[in-house]
Amino acid sequence: MRVFCWTVMAVVVMAIVPACTRTEDKPVASATAQVSPAAAGSPASSPGAEAQDGDEILMVWAEAEPDEGAPPLSVQLKADISGGQGDRKIKWDFGDNSQASDEVNPTHTYEKAGTFRASVEVSDSTGDSDSDYVDVEVGAQ
Repeated sequence: MRVFCWTVMAVVVMAIVPACTRTEDKPVASATAQVSPAAAGSPASSPGAEAQDGDEILMVWAEAEPDEGAPPLSVQLKADISGGQGDRKIKWDFGDNSQASDEVNPTHTYEKAGTFRASVEVSDSTGDSDSDYVDVEVGAQ
């Protein structure tokens, strides 16, 4: 009797667990669902192909060069952006209470020692947005 109960319980758990797993990751637009008849012969229309430009999710990665050094430290920041649609708005916050920048790749000088989080936020004309940051270590070397 115990074996039967454990077997039934195992079957119930196996049926329920897949329904409870998270599969709601931010979706990438399907290239096959949005292909026009004129583009039907293009490589982007094949299953598993990447989405066409403008159909991708907006993504940004922040970089700093150099990301450490003695003050005053001049840092070249870079926003590596992909996807999105239409016009993009960019905002860099340098993390040191200085004025923000709307340049894609600004240069900023850190005058004081400390660890500063330079963050970038990008949004497009559809309201999609993404952000990233890079830590800059300013100190005596």
